[in-house]
Amino acid sequence: MPTFGLEEEVFVVEGRHPSPKAMLYLTRLLWRDVRSNYTLTASNFSRGKDMFEGIMSGVEVATGVHDKATDLLGDLVERRRQLASVSQGTLVPMGHLMDLDSPTNTSALHIHVGGVRDTARTLSNFIYFLPVLALLTVNSPAANGERIGQSYRILKTFALGELRDDPYYRFQDIIIARRLGTIELRVFDPTWDTRRLEVLLNAVDAIARSDRNYHGRIEEYNRQRSRYATVGFNEQLERPLVELGDICHFPRELVTHTCADFVWRYSRQEGVERTYSAMDNAYRTGLFEPVDRPAAQFERMGFLAGIAGYYVPKLPYIAWKAWREWH
Repeated sequence: MPTFGLEEEVFVVEGRHPSPKAMLYLTRLLWRDVRSNYTLTASNFSRGKDMFEGIMSGVEVATGVHDKATDLLGDLVERRRQLASVSQGTLVPMGHLMDLDSPTNTSALHIHVGGVRDTARTLSNFIYFLPVLALLTVNSPAANGERIGQSYRILKTFALGELRDDPYYRFQDIIIARRLGTIELRVFDPTWDTRRLEVLLNAVDAIARSDRNYHGRIEEYNRQRSRYATVGFNEQLERPLVELGDICHFPRELVTHTCADFVWRYSRQEGVERTYSAMDNAYRTGLFEPVDRPAAQFERMGFLAGIAGYYVPKLPYIAWKAWREWH
């Protein structure tokens, strides 16, 4: 029987940029429950020239392993609650912040699928449906305040890319994970919208259990990739959308009207900071509405305390995990 797990990254923002104090919040989370949070949380940093925009990238929480993909949602909601309870910053679940242009400063939603009977066939089936599934969560429409499409992250980040013949190569949209042996769907942007997540997880579950062969092809996916990441839904995706509806409940409007479309319109009307505030409130409560909260002030000692209290204790695990993901 298939098994499922999920990793979600979100930005911790002060004003419009990632907050280094996120390290302190991760420290608080870690030491609340070391046994669980040692392996089910992670810190991410920007790289190279992107560090001039800020050293921190997203922070990550992960679910346990479940026999049904739909069971991940309740687990994720609880993991979100725990992160929110220790964070004074604004929690922003989106693939890339709107005022930046930082390919190494992105956040993601990864879904792991294990225990399938035929890994090659299931991987091919996911490739066939991946453009439609990705449109459920595309949520990073802009860079430097200018709209570039549906997902800057899919177009630009170093951690994704066109599919290769080698499914074990790490930085592509879907892989076979060396460390876990799972099919890892890496393409998704994070989203506050639990309805979209429920539809996504239901679809992933249905595809993983399907005995049909949809013959997803790497070349065809790569030809579609930049178009769906910029334009969004198009005529090439009509057939897989219909076929996906044959095996699970999949509302059409969720991919023809995306999170990216909504976020862009909302930010033009309300401004970027109020958009982030509304995302934070939706992440915490489910209600997409700006809420005035006391601004979290950057404290240099908070960042250093986070490095000492979180990153240093986890360094052996981080090093082992990185090695296993490439070998």
